[in-house]
Amino acid sequence: MTDSPPAAKTGAAGLRRFYAVGLCDALGLGMYLSLSVLFFAHAADLSNQQVGIVLSTSGVASLLGAMPIARTAERHGVRAVLAALFTIRCAAFLAMAAVSSFGQALGAAAVAGLLSRGIGPLIESGVISRAGDAQAVGTLARLRTLRNAGLAAGALPTGAAIAAGEAWAYRTVLIASAALFLCCAVICRGFPTSPATARRGGRARVLRNRAFLAITTLYGAFTLSALLLGIGMPLWIVQRTQAPSWTVTLIQLLNTAVVVALQVRLSRGSDRLTRARALMCRGGLLAGLGALAVPLTVLGGGRVDLLVVVVAAVLLSLGELLITAGTTGAALLHIPPGHKTSHLAALNLGFAATTVIGPPLISVSVGWSGAWVGWAVFFALLGLLALRVPEPPPRSAMTPAARPQGVTAG
Repeated sequence: MTDSPPAAKTGAAGLRRFYAVGLCDALGLGMYLSLSVLFFAHAADLSNQQVGIVLSTSGVASLLGAMPIARTAERHGVRAVLAALFTIRCAAFLAMAAVSSFGQALGAAAVAGLLSRGIGPLIESGVISRAGDAQAVGTLARLRTLRNAGLAAGALPTGAAIAAGEAWAYRTVLIASAALFLCCAVICRGFPTSPATARRGGRARVLRNRAFLAITTLYGAFTLSALLLGIGMPLWIVQRTQAPSWTVTLIQLLNTAVVVALQVRLSRGSDRLTRARALMCRGGLLAGLGALAVPLTVLGGGRVDLLVVVVAAVLLSLGELLITAGTTGAALLHIPPGHKTSHLAALNLGFAATTVIGPPLISVSVGWSGAWVGWAVFFALLGLLALRVPEPPPRSAMTPAARPQGVTAG
């Protein structure tokens, strides 16, 4: 048996490091996300209104930070920027663990939020850079599987803190999150040197890429299906069904299990546009069927309600997986070489904007059966619209360095 080429070994080692950073980052975020509301309310002693302002400020800051961070990484390299971002995030979480007033909480959460939507695309672009075009969707699917598992596992330590019910327990969890982010910064320092990939024009390039912006908009709209599962179904279960209250936890576990088990498998072939379109279409139809199933709980008692919401949760989870695989595959085909980081950040903003708009829209609408039928029609139409995603231009036409012979750069 012959040894693998040194370059291949280096690429595989770098890929494993990015996977390790993605998992470690998700563990830290899982700890924070599952505890943030209780931490600000009980440890920082903020009112409900103040907690809402702090979390909203963090969300708005995340929208503002994504593209500037991506452009910085394209100029100075992913390794250096990621290491700096994780170091700053560690400091922000340590500061958050020590807050004792509304102003302190607002400042720490704003800094943490500013980084939150910028780090993910950098990790994703680092993973893609170590895989060929045909393997890019698969490597991203593996990364997302690891991150979903990490987010779920990160929520486990918060149970002990909640059981203790003491401020020191909540603060300890945030300190542990900060330690994980510091580990990420250390791992990033060991990455191979990553050269700058684009000197200028990253944002303008994204704005000129109309097909990519259409996919980003489609992805943001599709993402409402995940929010419907995470927000709408728990509200419906508690308020409008006879299913036991633990059903809310059950559907969350089902979603995590489906994502971890099937994400990589269902993403195969999505590097071809015909397959990516089909995945998006099927995902939209499955999400529509899941939404359509929810009002059927009016037909039965507790056991029937439980069965209906489980079936609906599985359909919505499968739809989410197909949508993610299809939109990722289609988006990657429309990203020009040298601009992956800024385009992935823009794609992530489609999801981020939906997380701001979606929760109030869903919470207001899902209290009556007709709204679920409306959501079903909406996702089915999105699925059909996805079949019209345009073909990407030839790769040679997307390459910045491609110029007519005899013409030199000024």
